[in-house]
Amino acid sequence: VIAASLANPECRLEDLNLYSCNIGDEGAAILADGLRNNQRLTVMSLGGNNITEQGWNAFLSILCDTSSINTTYNSNHTLQSLGYFCFQVPQDVEMMLHLNKGENKSRVAANKILQAHRHLDMRPLFGRELGLLPYVVAWLEHFAESRPDLKLSSIFELVRAMPMKVTDGVVGKAKGAKRKLNS
Repeated sequence: VIAASLANPECRLEDLNLYSCNIGDEGAAILADGLRNNQRLTVMSLGGNNITEQGWNAFLSILCDTSSINTTYNSNHTLQSLGYFCFQVPQDVEMMLHLNKGENKSRVAANKILQAHRHLDMRPLFGRELGLLPYVVAWLEHFAESRPDLKLSSIFELVRAMPMKVTDGVVGKAKGAKRKLNS
């Protein structure tokens, strides 16, 4: 009943305390699934519920669904805490909860995309010449401030995937007089 209520788009709950309710792994998975599209709940206190790593990991797929860029974008960016007495929460789940604390949810989504899809497939950009390149670089610049290695890696992947597109406008267009090399 609780999971169904959380899944309801009209759910207004922001904080839910289910401390010591003997929920277990199966109940945690059901609750996690109920939060998949929830955009209100920020805290769900689940301490003292005999939840193992398997149960906690059920939250990872709703916090950052890595099956595609779109599913990562549409993941839950609202849930920020699973309670204070949850000592077995895996580091990956904690990291996603921490990312969700950002106020700009578009930036939260972009950070998750950059982390989950480190090597973005640049092939869809091939047919568009380089008209999108300034937007790609601006997007990477805006959302990768805290992870410059991801920004550079993504730009490198773009250039590596289509070197001729990148060099077509540069090679052979040098200005100035040609000079003879002295041997």
